[in-house]
Amino acid sequence: MDNASQHHRTATLLARMTSTAAVVTLIAIMLTLTIAGVLYVASLQHAQSAVREETRLVRMTRQAMMELDRAVLRMMNTPQDPADALAYGRSATKLDSFGSTHLPPTVRRDGVDVSGAATLASLRSVWDDVFRKTEARTPDLAREAYEAGGVDRDIAALIAGFAATLDVYELRYGELQGTIDRTIALCLAGQLLTGLISIAAFLLAARRGSREANARAAAMASADAAREHTLRLFEMTDILQSAADHADANAVLRATATELLPGFGGALYVFNNSRDRLSLSTFWGMDGDSLDDHIGLQQCWALKRGKPHMNGADGRKLCCEHHHGPDFALEIPMIARGEILGLMQIHANGAGAEASLEGVRKLGSALSDAMSLALANLGLRDKLRSQALRDPLTGLYNRRYMEDTLERVVRLAAREKSEVSLVMIDLDHFKRLNDNYGHAKGDAVLRDTASLIINNLRESDVACRYGGEELLVILPQCGLEMAAAKAEKLRAGIEQLSEPNGAQVSASFGVACIPATSEGARDALAAADAALYEAKQAGRNRVARAPVPKGGETLKLAAAE
Repeated sequence: MDNASQHHRTATLLARMTSTAAVVTLIAIMLTLTIAGVLYVASLQHAQSAVREETRLVRMTRQAMMELDRAVLRMMNTPQDPADALAYGRSATKLDSFGSTHLPPTVRRDGVDVSGAATLASLRSVWDDVFRKTEARTPDLAREAYEAGGVDRDIAALIAGFAATLDVYELRYGELQGTIDRTIALCLAGQLLTGLISIAAFLLAARRGSREANARAAAMASADAAREHTLRLFEMTDILQSAADHADANAVLRATATELLPGFGGALYVFNNSRDRLSLSTFWGMDGDSLDDHIGLQQCWALKRGKPHMNGADGRKLCCEHHHGPDFALEIPMIARGEILGLMQIHANGAGAEASLEGVRKLGSALSDAMSLALANLGLRDKLRSQALRDPLTGLYNRRYMEDTLERVVRLAAREKSEVSLVMIDLDHFKRLNDNYGHAKGDAVLRDTASLIINNLRESDVACRYGGEELLVILPQCGLEMAAAKAEKLRAGIEQLSEPNGAQVSASFGVACIPATSEGARDALAAADAALYEAKQAGRNRVARAPVPKGGETLKLAAAE
């Protein structure tokens, strides 16, 4: 009987060990699959970003090619206009900046596959020939060279090649998105399956005795908590993809951290614009007055080491220079694509605070990783948006953004029955400035002018580079008199740029207003341009207003063109 009892106890112990090993293995597999899934999805999202970037560069190369062709056509039509030659040079420089990397590898021309780079080189040869003949004042020869060079045929072949290349990128982007969706679904399905298996294992183990019941319940709670944490982290990652700015991302972090880390306080620091220190971005579960507004890069051991660091409250541990107060603080550097983006802090106090922080170190790191990816994506999105909407020289919005914004502002003004004014600005004798002092000086004057305009506008006003040395300012909820006064202030400010630039600088202004002088956006642009011409004709360096209809009648505000 003793031998039989010992054998039974041994079998029971082995069964318990097997069950325990099975549960631990399932949990380990779940965590491994979760981390692998998050990393794999992150790599796919990075690949998607690369595809988007390459698509943008291909489109910009195609646009640069078309702009260069249009510049050639304008030169042939107006051979005496030096502005067209400048436009040709700018367009050629822009196209050359892209190189041959973003051209179609091959294009179909006259039924034969030829190199895209060779086709573009042939086009450049014809365009340069046309440019030289136009410069030589032989427009007829230029047109003959253009027609004989097969420009239309080559452009059509390249456009078809660009379209095919973009189709390939679109297909690749869709494939990556499909893989991301499937991976997330598989991870969630794996988690669900693991949970079901865990529950079944614990139900079978319930027959082995009441003493195992508590252990089974604890293991189930651990598995459920891990699964819930995983689902919430996936949900957080998914929601962060839709965050429009840092405020959105901070709101998601606060909600998730409050739910996953109850009883803990926390804070998020991110780099300021100059990247010389970290600024407090958001906090939760604690009094913000106890937090520093800024942290220097050399004040934090977590940033120096690139690893999580525990700051103690009793001074017995190595503490960061910025740490103070009675709390223990676990500090986790936020790293994405090898770059430190910020710092996450998790605070606790009282007895057992250090041990409790150690217990949530992995979960805190997972939160930090998800937030790091979101901040990296927001940074990339902001960079791409800025490149797409702003003029690279002046930092002002470009003409495309101006046109969209103007239509939107006019429609809003129509609904609210308010006024919208336009101020068109043109730097006087700008070509002479470039000729006498060089284009570098001209660029500096443009930048200084743009900076002055931005510093004198309201937050609701929009300043754009309309073209060349022409600028345009949209003034919502601003009447004609107020706009003219604002224009006069800007005129005086621009004139004062002469001394620091060592050259005579001035500008002429044309002011129009909806509904005082114009009926809609297009009409207001024309009126402002006409007023600008009037200011030029009257001697420059002055402000001219568009005329108000006779009798002081107010035109009907148009909601849209």
